[in-house]
Amino acid sequence: MAEEEKIGLANLPATEQFKRIEGVAKRLGVADPQNRPVLQLRRGEKENERVLELKRGSWDDAEPWFVIDEEGRLMVMTSAESMQGMVHAVRHMGEEVFKSRLEKAIARELPVDFHDVWAVAMDRLRHRIQEGETTAAVDLGELVRQIKRDHPNLFYSLKDLEIDEEDFKEAGL
Repeated sequence: MAEEEKIGLANLPATEQFKRIEGVAKRLGVADPQNRPVLQLRRGEKENERVLELKRGSWDDAEPWFVIDEEGRLMVMTSAESMQGMVHAVRHMGEEVFKSRLEKAIARELPVDFHDVWAVAMDRLRHRIQEGETTAAVDLGELVRQIKRDHPNLFYSLKDLEIDEEDFKEAGL
């Protein structure tokens, strides 16, 4: 975390608070960050009450809303629908990264039919997940090498291709 984020916003002048909030908004990819509502959270009259004071923008402005809490920490307030969309996007991105890593691991071992190796790998991963293992803990390179040992007919052999192993390594495969 950057040093400026560790300081917090509590004792900064409002212009500096807004400037830092705009920086965070830009890093989050928020469109038009200088026109987002900024709210201050303060204690209410009772212990179980809090008051939101609009410091900049309008109550009708688009989300996300930025909230500075009582300790000067910055929070982001958004709708449940937006949050669900973000979680979905992160999951999808994680799946894409996982698929890309598996594709690369398979390609390194020179499959005869990529899709056959993919099917075996996915079947083995399903079994591991059913046994309680997480996909994050799986060494995909080792998984594919094990498939190659168990099913050598699914892969080309360097001897069959007459490729020198040094050339193979030099190519990054």
